[in-house]
Amino acid sequence: MRQASPRILCIGACHWDFTLQCNAEVIPGESNPVHSSRSPGGVAFNIARALSRLDCIVGLASRVGSDPDGRALIDYLAASRITATDVGEETACHTAAYTAVVDPQGALVLGLADMEIYDRLDRRYWSSRGDKLAGWDAWCLDTNLPEPGFQYLCTLANRPRLYAVVSSPSKGARLKSSLHHINTLILNVAEASVLTGQSHRGISGAEKAAQLLCAAGVDRTLVTHGANGGAWADATGSGTMAAPPQPDQSMRVSGAGDSLAAAAVAALEKSHSTEKALDLGIHASHLFIQSSDPETPITWALISAHSDINHG
Repeated sequence: MRQASPRILCIGACHWDFTLQCNAEVIPGESNPVHSSRSPGGVAFNIARALSRLDCIVGLASRVGSDPDGRALIDYLAASRITATDVGEETACHTAAYTAVVDPQGALVLGLADMEIYDRLDRRYWSSRGDKLAGWDAWCLDTNLPEPGFQYLCTLANRPRLYAVVSSPSKGARLKSSLHHINTLILNVAEASVLTGQSHRGISGAEKAAQLLCAAGVDRTLVTHGANGGAWADATGSGTMAAPPQPDQSMRVSGAGDSLAAAAVAALEKSHSTEKALDLGIHASHLFIQSSDPETPITWALISAHSDINHG
Protein backbone atom coordinates (compact mmCIF):
# COMPACT_ATOMS: atom_id res chain seq x y z
CA MET A 1 0.00 0.00 0.00
CA ARG A 2 1.29 3.47 -0.88
CA GLN A 3 2.20 5.23 2.37
CA ALA A 4 3.41 8.67 1.26
CA SER A 5 0.87 11.47 1.08
CA PRO A 6 -0.68 11.37 -2.41
CA ARG A 7 -0.01 14.41 -4.59
CA ILE A 8 -3.18 15.25 -6.47
CA LEU A 9 -3.85 18.15 -8.84
CA CYS A 10 -7.52 19.10 -9.20
CA ILE A 11 -8.39 20.74 -12.52
CA GLY A 12 -11.68 22.49 -13.20
CA ALA A 13 -14.15 24.77 -11.47
CA CYS A 14 -13.34 27.27 -8.72
CA HIS A 15 -15.97 29.92 -8.06
CA TRP A 16 -18.42 31.23 -5.49
CA ASP A 17 -21.44 29.15 -4.48
CA PHE A 18 -24.48 31.18 -3.49
CA THR A 19 -27.08 29.22 -1.52
CA LEU A 20 -30.64 30.45 -1.09
CA GLN A 21 -32.42 28.21 1.41
CA CYS A 22 -36.18 28.64 1.49
CA ASN A 23 -37.66 29.19 4.93
CA ALA A 24 -40.78 27.20 4.04
CA GLU A 25 -41.89 24.85 1.29
CA VAL A 26 -41.31 26.40 -2.11
CA ILE A 27 -44.27 28.04 -3.86
CA PRO A 28 -43.45 28.17 -7.61
CA GLY A 29 -44.16 31.48 -9.31
CA GLU A 30 -44.29 33.38 -6.03
CA SER A 31 -41.89 35.31 -3.82
CA ASN A 32 -40.29 32.91 -1.31
CA PRO A 33 -38.43 34.13 1.80
CA VAL A 34 -34.92 32.67 2.00
CA HIS A 35 -31.71 32.65 4.02
CA SER A 36 -28.72 33.41 1.79
CA SER A 37 -25.07 32.46 2.17
CA ARG A 38 -21.89 32.43 0.10
CA SER A 39 -18.90 30.11 0.15
CA PRO A 40 -16.07 29.10 -2.20
CA GLY A 41 -17.13 26.22 -4.43
CA GLY A 42 -16.85 24.47 -7.76
CA VAL A 43 -16.31 20.74 -8.20
CA ALA A 44 -12.52 20.88 -8.52
CA PHE A 45 -12.26 23.29 -5.58
CA ASN A 46 -14.61 21.25 -3.38
CA ILE A 47 -12.66 18.07 -4.07
CA ALA A 48 -9.33 19.82 -3.50
CA ARG A 49 -10.48 21.19 -0.14
CA ALA A 50 -11.75 17.79 0.96
CA LEU A 51 -8.56 16.04 -0.19
CA SER A 52 -6.44 18.52 1.77
CA ARG A 53 -8.16 17.23 4.92
CA LEU A 54 -7.52 13.59 3.98
CA ASP A 55 -3.73 13.58 4.22
CA CYS A 56 -3.19 14.57 0.59
CA ILE A 57 -0.94 17.21 -0.94
CA VAL A 58 -3.27 19.14 -3.22
CA GLY A 59 -2.99 21.62 -6.06
CA LEU A 60 -5.65 23.44 -8.04
CA ALA A 61 -5.70 24.58 -11.67
CA SER A 62 -8.58 26.82 -12.69
CA ARG A 63 -9.39 30.33 -13.88
CA VAL A 64 -11.08 33.28 -12.20
CA GLY A 65 -12.05 36.72 -13.41
CA SER A 66 -10.03 39.86 -12.81
CA ASP A 67 -12.64 41.15 -10.40
CA PRO A 68 -13.26 41.32 -6.63
CA ASP A 69 -14.82 37.83 -6.56
CA GLY A 70 -11.80 36.35 -8.31
CA ARG A 71 -9.29 38.08 -6.08
CA ALA A 72 -11.22 36.96 -2.99
CA LEU A 73 -10.92 33.35 -4.18
CA ILE A 74 -7.17 33.72 -4.74
CA ASP A 75 -6.84 35.17 -1.23
CA TYR A 76 -8.85 32.25 0.19
CA LEU A 77 -6.59 29.73 -1.54
CA ALA A 78 -3.48 31.51 -0.24
CA ALA A 79 -4.71 31.00 3.32
CA SER A 80 -5.71 27.36 2.76
CA ARG A 81 -3.84 24.07 2.43
CA ILE A 82 -4.51 24.07 -1.33
CA THR A 83 -1.68 25.17 -3.60
CA ALA A 84 -2.93 27.48 -6.36
CA THR A 85 -0.81 25.69 -8.94
CA ASP A 86 -2.32 27.54 -11.87
CA VAL A 87 -5.18 29.87 -10.93
CA GLY A 88 -4.85 32.94 -13.09
CA GLU A 89 -7.07 35.95 -13.71
CA GLU A 90 -9.05 36.33 -16.93
CA THR A 91 -9.73 39.90 -18.04
CA ALA A 92 -12.34 39.06 -20.68
CA CYS A 93 -14.72 37.13 -18.39
CA HIS A 94 -16.01 37.54 -14.86
CA THR A 95 -15.55 34.93 -12.14
CA ALA A 96 -17.97 32.04 -12.44
CA ALA A 97 -20.81 31.60 -9.95
CA TYR A 98 -23.26 28.89 -8.99
CA THR A 99 -26.55 29.72 -7.29
CA ALA A 100 -28.46 26.92 -5.57
CA VAL A 101 -32.05 27.35 -4.47
CA VAL A 102 -32.76 24.67 -1.86
CA ASP A 103 -35.80 23.70 0.15
CA PRO A 104 -35.97 23.82 3.98
CA GLN A 105 -34.46 20.30 4.11
CA GLY A 106 -31.49 21.28 1.98
CA ALA A 107 -32.56 19.48 -1.20
CA LEU A 108 -31.83 21.26 -4.46
CA VAL A 109 -34.81 22.93 -6.10
CA LEU A 110 -32.98 24.86 -8.81
CA GLY A 111 -29.34 25.30 -9.76
CA LEU A 112 -28.13 28.25 -11.82
CA ALA A 113 -24.65 28.06 -13.33
CA ASP A 114 -22.91 31.17 -14.72
CA MET A 115 -19.71 29.51 -15.97
CA GLU A 116 -18.73 31.01 -19.31
CA ILE A 117 -15.16 31.51 -18.14
CA TYR A 118 -14.50 27.75 -18.12
CA ASP A 119 -15.17 27.53 -21.86
CA ARG A 120 -11.77 29.19 -22.29
CA LEU A 121 -9.99 26.18 -20.72
CA ASP A 122 -9.70 24.49 -24.10
CA ARG A 123 -6.94 22.62 -25.93
CA ARG A 124 -5.10 25.81 -26.85
CA TYR A 125 -5.16 27.02 -23.24
CA TRP A 126 -3.72 23.83 -21.74
CA SER A 127 -1.15 23.30 -24.51
CA SER A 128 0.88 26.21 -23.14
CA ARG A 129 0.76 25.12 -19.50
CA GLY A 130 2.38 21.68 -19.43
CA ASP A 131 5.10 22.75 -16.99
CA LYS A 132 2.48 23.83 -14.43
CA LEU A 133 0.69 20.47 -14.58
CA ALA A 134 3.75 18.23 -14.15
CA GLY A 135 4.98 16.49 -11.01
CA TRP A 136 1.73 15.08 -9.59
CA ASP A 137 0.76 11.49 -8.77
CA ALA A 138 -2.73 12.01 -10.13
CA TRP A 139 -5.02 14.51 -11.81
CA CYS A 140 -8.66 14.91 -10.87
CA LEU A 141 -10.61 16.61 -13.67
CA ASP A 142 -14.19 17.82 -13.58
CA THR A 143 -16.48 18.23 -16.56
CA ASN A 144 -16.75 21.99 -16.27
CA LEU A 145 -13.82 21.83 -18.68
CA PRO A 146 -14.94 22.07 -22.32
CA GLU A 147 -14.67 18.85 -24.32
CA PRO A 148 -11.55 19.89 -26.32
CA GLY A 149 -9.69 20.80 -23.13
CA PHE A 150 -10.72 17.62 -21.35
CA GLN A 151 -9.77 15.47 -24.32
CA TYR A 152 -6.39 17.18 -24.67
CA LEU A 153 -5.47 16.55 -21.03
CA CYS A 154 -6.65 12.93 -21.23
CA THR A 155 -4.44 12.15 -24.21
CA LEU A 156 -1.21 13.80 -23.04
CA ALA A 157 1.76 11.45 -23.07
CA ASN A 158 3.21 10.60 -19.65
CA ARG A 159 0.26 12.11 -17.78
CA PRO A 160 -0.37 10.73 -14.26
CA ARG A 161 -3.35 8.66 -13.15
CA LEU A 162 -6.54 10.38 -14.22
CA TYR A 163 -9.75 10.68 -12.22
CA ALA A 164 -12.80 12.23 -13.88
CA VAL A 165 -15.73 13.58 -11.87
CA VAL A 166 -18.91 14.47 -13.75
CA SER A 167 -20.51 17.74 -12.67
CA SER A 168 -23.96 17.44 -14.30
CA PRO A 169 -25.86 15.26 -16.79
CA SER A 170 -25.57 17.87 -19.54
CA LYS A 171 -21.80 18.15 -19.12
CA GLY A 172 -21.29 14.39 -18.79
CA ALA A 173 -21.68 14.00 -22.54
CA ARG A 174 -18.32 15.75 -22.93
CA LEU A 175 -16.59 12.52 -21.88
CA LYS A 176 -17.95 10.22 -24.59
CA SER A 177 -14.89 10.55 -26.80
CA SER A 178 -12.45 10.13 -23.89
CA LEU A 179 -13.81 7.18 -21.88
CA HIS A 180 -10.99 4.82 -22.88
CA HIS A 181 -8.45 7.30 -21.50
CA ILE A 182 -10.01 7.58 -18.02
CA ASN A 183 -8.57 5.52 -15.16
CA THR A 184 -11.39 6.24 -12.68
CA LEU A 185 -14.79 7.75 -13.44
CA ILE A 186 -17.10 9.04 -10.68
CA LEU A 187 -20.66 10.11 -11.51
CA ASN A 188 -24.28 9.69 -10.47
CA VAL A 189 -26.89 7.47 -12.07
CA ALA A 190 -28.50 10.31 -14.06
CA GLU A 191 -25.12 11.28 -15.51
CA ALA A 192 -24.35 7.63 -16.24
CA SER A 193 -27.64 7.34 -18.14
CA VAL A 194 -26.53 10.17 -20.45
CA LEU A 195 -23.11 8.63 -21.05
CA THR A 196 -24.43 5.12 -21.75
CA GLY A 197 -27.45 6.25 -23.74
CA GLN A 198 -29.68 4.08 -21.55
CA SER A 199 -32.02 4.91 -18.70
CA HIS A 200 -30.79 3.38 -15.44
CA ARG A 201 -32.96 3.22 -12.34
CA GLY A 202 -32.42 1.90 -8.84
CA ILE A 203 -29.26 0.53 -7.34
CA SER A 204 -29.20 -2.38 -9.79
CA GLY A 205 -29.36 0.14 -12.62
CA ALA A 206 -26.36 1.95 -11.14
CA GLU A 207 -24.38 -1.30 -11.20
CA LYS A 208 -25.37 -1.99 -14.80
CA ALA A 209 -24.26 1.52 -15.77
CA ALA A 210 -20.91 1.02 -14.02
CA GLN A 211 -20.40 -2.24 -15.92
CA LEU A 212 -21.24 -0.62 -19.27
CA LEU A 213 -18.87 2.28 -18.69
CA CYS A 214 -16.04 -0.11 -17.87
CA ALA A 215 -16.87 -2.08 -21.01
CA ALA A 216 -16.59 1.23 -22.93
CA GLY A 217 -12.98 1.61 -21.79
CA VAL A 218 -12.95 3.11 -18.28
CA ASP A 219 -10.69 1.17 -15.90
CA ARG A 220 -12.82 1.77 -12.79
CA THR A 221 -16.27 3.32 -12.33
CA LEU A 222 -18.23 4.50 -9.29
CA VAL A 223 -21.92 5.32 -9.89
CA THR A 224 -23.73 6.98 -7.00
CA HIS A 225 -27.46 6.91 -6.30
CA GLY A 226 -28.02 9.49 -3.58
CA ALA A 227 -29.66 8.13 -0.44
CA ASN A 228 -29.72 4.64 -1.97
CA GLY A 229 -25.95 4.24 -1.99
CA GLY A 230 -23.98 3.39 -5.11
CA ALA A 231 -22.34 0.80 -7.32
CA TRP A 232 -18.85 0.03 -8.54
CA ALA A 233 -17.18 -1.88 -11.35
CA ASP A 234 -13.60 -2.64 -12.38
CA ALA A 235 -11.59 -5.48 -13.88
CA THR A 236 -12.25 -7.68 -10.82
CA GLY A 237 -16.04 -7.47 -10.98
CA SER A 238 -18.83 -5.20 -9.77
CA GLY A 239 -21.18 -4.69 -6.85
CA THR A 240 -23.57 -2.41 -5.01
CA MET A 241 -23.48 -0.74 -1.63
CA ALA A 242 -26.30 0.67 0.47
CA ALA A 243 -25.96 4.03 2.17
CA PRO A 244 -26.32 4.42 5.94
CA PRO A 245 -29.77 5.47 7.20
CA GLN A 246 -30.40 9.10 6.31
CA PRO A 247 -30.58 11.66 9.14
CA ASP A 248 -33.99 13.08 10.03
CA GLN A 249 -32.91 16.39 8.52
CA SER A 250 -30.11 17.00 6.06
CA MET A 251 -28.33 20.29 6.68
CA ARG A 252 -27.11 20.42 3.05
CA VAL A 253 -27.18 18.11 0.04
CA SER A 254 -25.53 20.11 -2.74
CA GLY A 255 -21.83 19.20 -2.66
CA ALA A 256 -22.25 15.77 -1.07
CA GLY A 257 -21.15 14.13 -4.31
CA ASP A 258 -17.89 16.08 -4.28
CA SER A 259 -17.21 14.91 -0.73
CA LEU A 260 -17.83 11.31 -1.82
CA ALA A 261 -15.55 11.73 -4.83
CA ALA A 262 -12.72 13.19 -2.75
CA ALA A 263 -12.78 10.39 -0.19
CA ALA A 264 -12.92 7.78 -2.96
CA VAL A 265 -9.99 9.35 -4.82
CA ALA A 266 -7.91 9.59 -1.63
CA ALA A 267 -8.72 5.97 -0.76
CA LEU A 268 -7.76 4.73 -4.23
CA GLU A 269 -4.51 6.69 -4.07
CA LYS A 270 -3.80 4.81 -0.84
CA SER A 271 -4.34 1.53 -2.74
CA HIS A 272 -7.73 0.61 -1.30
CA SER A 273 -10.01 -1.48 -3.51
CA THR A 274 -12.71 0.09 -5.65
CA GLU A 275 -15.37 -1.36 -3.34
CA LYS A 276 -13.69 0.03 -0.22
CA ALA A 277 -13.20 3.41 -1.86
CA LEU A 278 -16.93 3.62 -2.59
CA ASP A 279 -17.73 2.63 0.99
CA LEU A 280 -15.50 5.34 2.43
CA GLY A 281 -16.86 7.86 -0.05
CA ILE A 282 -20.46 7.13 0.91
CA HIS A 283 -19.66 7.64 4.58
CA ALA A 284 -17.85 10.90 3.82
CA SER A 285 -20.89 12.21 1.94
CA HIS A 286 -23.15 11.14 4.80
CA LEU A 287 -21.05 13.15 7.23
CA PHE A 288 -21.14 16.10 4.82
CA ILE A 289 -24.93 16.34 4.69
CA GLN A 290 -25.12 16.38 8.49
CA SER A 291 -23.00 19.54 8.79
CA SER A 292 -24.25 23.03 7.97
CA ASP A 293 -20.74 24.51 7.70
CA PRO A 294 -18.69 23.72 4.56
CA GLU A 295 -15.53 24.51 6.52
CA THR A 296 -16.14 21.56 8.88
CA PRO A 297 -13.26 19.14 8.15
CA ILE A 298 -14.19 15.58 7.28
CA THR A 299 -11.13 13.53 8.25
CA TRP A 300 -10.18 9.86 7.98
CA ALA A 301 -10.80 9.49 11.70
CA LEU A 302 -14.38 10.74 11.35
CA ILE A 303 -15.03 8.63 8.25
CA SER A 304 -13.65 5.47 9.87
CA ALA A 305 -15.67 6.03 13.03
CA HIS A 306 -18.83 6.62 11.01
CA SER A 307 -18.20 3.48 8.98
CA ASP A 308 -17.58 1.39 12.12
CA ILE A 309 -20.81 2.59 13.70
CA ASN A 310 -22.92 1.85 10.65
CA HIS A 311 -21.30 -1.49 9.86
CA GLY A 312 -21.72 -2.54 13.48
